[in-house]
Amino acid sequence: MKRAKYKIVMMILALALMIPGVAAYADNGPAFSDVGSTFWAKDEIDSLVQLGVVKGFDDNTFKPAAPVTREQFAQLLTLAFYLDIPTDNEQSFRDVATTRWSFPAIEAAKDFLTGYYPPSGKAFFDPTAKATREDVAVALVKTMNYQPDDLKNPNILDSYYDGDDVSPNLQTYMGIAIEKKLLTGYQDGRLKPGAPVTRAEAAALIYRVLKGASGDSQASLELNVDVPEKTSTPTVYVTGDVTKGASVSINNKQVEVVQGQFRWAVVLEQEGTYTLTIVARMPGGKTETVTKKVVFEKGGPTLEVKGVPEQTDNKTLKVSWTAKDPNGSNLTVYLNGEKQWSASSSATIELEEGVNTIIVRAENESGKTAEVKKQVLVSTGGPALTVDLPETTDKESVTVRWTVKDKNDASPVVYVNDEKQSSYGNSVAVKLKEGSNSIIVKATNKFGKTTTVTKTIIFNAGNSALTVGDLPETTEKESVTVSWSVKDTNDSAPAVYVNDEQQGSYYTSKSITLVPGVNTIKVKSVNKLGKATEVVKTITFNPPAPAFVLTHAPETTSSPKITVSWTLTDVNDSSAKLYMNDAQLSSYYSSISVDLKEGDNVFKFVATNKYGKSTEVLYKVTYTAVQPEQQS
Repeated sequence: MKRAKYKIVMMILALALMIPGVAAYADNGPAFSDVGSTFWAKDEIDSLVQLGVVKGFDDNTFKPAAPVTREQFAQLLTLAFYLDIPTDNEQSFRDVATTRWSFPAIEAAKDFLTGYYPPSGKAFFDPTAKATREDVAVALVKTMNYQPDDLKNPNILDSYYDGDDVSPNLQTYMGIAIEKKLLTGYQDGRLKPGAPVTRAEAAALIYRVLKGASGDSQASLELNVDVPEKTSTPTVYVTGDVTKGASVSINNKQVEVVQGQFRWAVVLEQEGTYTLTIVARMPGGKTETVTKKVVFEKGGPTLEVKGVPEQTDNKTLKVSWTAKDPNGSNLTVYLNGEKQWSASSSATIELEEGVNTIIVRAENESGKTAEVKKQVLVSTGGPALTVDLPETTDKESVTVRWTVKDKNDASPVVYVNDEKQSSYGNSVAVKLKEGSNSIIVKATNKFGKTTTVTKTIIFNAGNSALTVGDLPETTEKESVTVSWSVKDTNDSAPAVYVNDEQQGSYYTSKSITLVPGVNTIKVKSVNKLGKATEVVKTITFNPPAPAFVLTHAPETTSSPKITVSWTLTDVNDSSAKLYMNDAQLSSYYSSISVDLKEGDNVFKFVATNKYGKSTEVLYKVTYTAVQPEQQS
């Protein structure tokens, strides 16, 4: 929380002196006539009086049971936590004019003690309404910088009879307030979320949060930052995580932090080494600093060359290229050492009989280059023959594709492994043997000029592609479903074995019963060529103890006989046994009536399952004639 300027704080303190029973400074805690030495909130009231946050009335009373209005509680928050007072004098709520005494405090505290926002129209604050317990819970949680995901037990309100009475949009905040002990329920098991907050309760709650904030100021501050050491682009992203509630700045510039996570773009102008200073700061003033260095070095250009075939029977060739630079547009292109006029253009060059080497080079202003080297075979004798064939395959047959051109013959004859091909086709399927296969493609034109291309392809009859679904490392359930999928390029239905038991060809999953401890599950597929693929998984079965929860078990009662109820579940045993004080209870019932003796009564409940796992709960109830109601 930020502190307002000293002058603004003094103005609001002076204003508080004019409001009976809200706030004033005092040298010593007064002895209020209605706050005796044994009053439950005396210490908190006296401490806040000393701090100048609250005061009594002219008749030497404090009126601890009087309710606090919403505007008075906004004033308490502003004074207790030194909230910033807005200086723009802009009215946020239609019922709080800028001339109202509480306007500065309500504007300062509006992020904590929020107003009401109807679907249409302007928001209102209802300043003279009584501040309720759920209003206060939300305000205290927000002043402590707790986030919604800080709630550990989302069902904590179920522990109270009137937990459902909490406004739906405030239930998370109320749950955090209870978990963090900022607010407690009543001994009758109720929260009373809509009940007004008294002056004594307000003093106790404010003091409790002030002490909690003091403790949090000693909490550790963690800052983790991730920045690349090198980059070739002018924009680099700084990411990281920080202790919730902390602010983060990068090179003195505040960045946005969401749920303890941040991501910020830093623009680098020139090449070189940059120093980034990341500072995290808690509201209490604690800081943590991380320094990172980033080297910015621009990358070289990219170059694409087109129009260069592997073989041609022409003595001229048009070479085209495209050169780009992500850090600029001033590029110089050289073709076989000769400077060209455009980075994206083309040129025609003369070729010689035989192998010709073509080198295209692009160079940027920084001297970084990209080069593409290609070779073209000039043969004016035979047809130009190009054969497309992979070097390896896992299939039993391969399709050989070719293109053939001859400037003097529109239909050269093509042979594949000495077998003549149709003049209308340009591909043929060839069956392979495992290992190395030579495929010879020959094209002959009408003048008897022949071009031969020899290709080698290796046939590796691969294993089946076997995928086994994910299994957890551990489980609490006594059975698990193993799923799989299998594909094979040469076999449409490979055999599948699970723990050496062959599965039907129509099945892709199997349920396996586990034994306590480590279980090994082996899935194997075998194709028609005898190639096998095996996947081994292990899963540990840890059967848990039964889940036994007392759903109704009061700690105190004024009745000599009570009913105790419970829930008993077990993921692996639907007939778990339950004992109370070593006597087995019927599995058909979930409650029992017990007679009590005066004083403490102790009952031991033990639930066991078929794996010998047990859960023990000790329950104590105190029987007294009268139970006074006290609030905390």
